[in-house]
Amino acid sequence: MSLALFDNLEEPIPSPARSARSRNRAAAWEGDLARTYAYLSRQCRTDADRAQLDQLYEQAHDEGPDFINYRAHSSFMAAPKAGIDRNAYARLLNALEMIERGTYRNCRAKGKQGIPRTVARVLKALLGFALRFGFVYPSQKGIAHAANVCKQTVVNSLEVLELYGFVTRHRRIKRIRGPFGVKVVQDSNAYELHEPSGLGAIALKLFGASSESKSCSPSITNSYSIKARGQNFGPPPVPDGVFDTLHAAWEAA
Repeated sequence: MSLALFDNLEEPIPSPARSARSRNRAAAWEGDLARTYAYLSRQCRTDADRAQLDQLYEQAHDEGPDFINYRAHSSFMAAPKAGIDRNAYARLLNALEMIERGTYRNCRAKGKQGIPRTVARVLKALLGFALRFGFVYPSQKGIAHAANVCKQTVVNSLEVLELYGFVTRHRRIKRIRGPFGVKVVQDSNAYELHEPSGLGAIALKLFGASSESKSCSPSITNSYSIKARGQNFGPPPVPDGVFDTLHAAWEAA
């Protein structure tokens, strides 16, 4: 077998090109990291302190600049106030149930479902956070624990809730103090819960007027009597003494 295909494996793979602004920011970060390391190394008194500092420096260097470790379109912001009461709790769940039934009956492909039922469990978990704390900013792991689903189900359900306008997601970042100064890290997302908008409002207008009957749809015209269902309880019993009173009243007349 020819090994010509494996001759260049030792050559470094070129990294993707960065913009001039990113290169300048990375160079400034490396300079700040080196100066901080030099300052802290002069403060070390023992070899153990110096070894710990070297370990922290290597870890920080491997992590890279903080601006490459958080998502785009993230902002420094506090979690918005939820403003959800029990009436809004019931309205949102009722609206999601109407859309779920409508998509299941009319919009689903053969062999598939409309809106998964786990979406309602995720929405209930978010509403529970809103009622209890007044703010909704749990991690995806926390939502999964509250809804009793897996993390990937939470991700998929949040996408559905955003699509139908039940949830608005805010990506957040925050500053923390580390051994080499302040750095920016990703924070948990914050969520706003509100009445469905956009596609959700259209779906609710289409499916919201459907029948609330759980036994049979409006298209079924057959009536089902109690006797046909096998629930013949018979006439109600007559209280004792009723016939004697009527007979006495007839004789007196």
